[in-house]
Amino acid sequence: MNWEMIAAIGQMLGSIAVLVTLAYLAVQVRHARAEVRRSVSQGRSAATRELTMQNASNELLLSGNFKAHLALGGQHHAIYQPLVDAGLTDGEIVAVIYSQVASWAHWQSTVTQIHELTVGERTEFDIGIRNFYGHGVGRLWYSTSKATLNPDAVRYVDNLLAQPG
Repeated sequence: MNWEMIAAIGQMLGSIAVLVTLAYLAVQVRHARAEVRRSVSQGRSAATRELTMQNASNELLLSGNFKAHLALGGQHHAIYQPLVDAGLTDGEIVAVIYSQVASWAHWQSTVTQIHELTVGERTEFDIGIRNFYGHGVGRLWYSTSKATLNPDAVRYVDNLLAQPG
């Protein structure tokens, strides 16, 4: 074997090493992008939960937001009248709505990452969804709000609620 042949083999191995490195970097970039998307989604959901729960727990904000909303031509949420009929005050109704929005932020965020849950976590999550949206105020809020919610999460919840058990 002469030096030219050895150099050619070395060049070929170097080219293969470069290709393998580029493929590895492409995979790493893809994983990094997915992680950034997941992180942004979780941050957005956490902020939504925090802001809505702050509003739900502050009586002055509840009252002010409700009065301003109606004074500026806003409409009552579809669950307003059934909750009035159940004896809730305007402030309590707004707090319930904020609480539902905060809860939805949690549920829909988890649905977008459902593939990362263990079997036990997924079972617990699915039971929570059924309990939360299968009856009562959760069911009422969900059924009247789902047209405005994340369609992927709505599809997941609808499929889950349609199953027996």
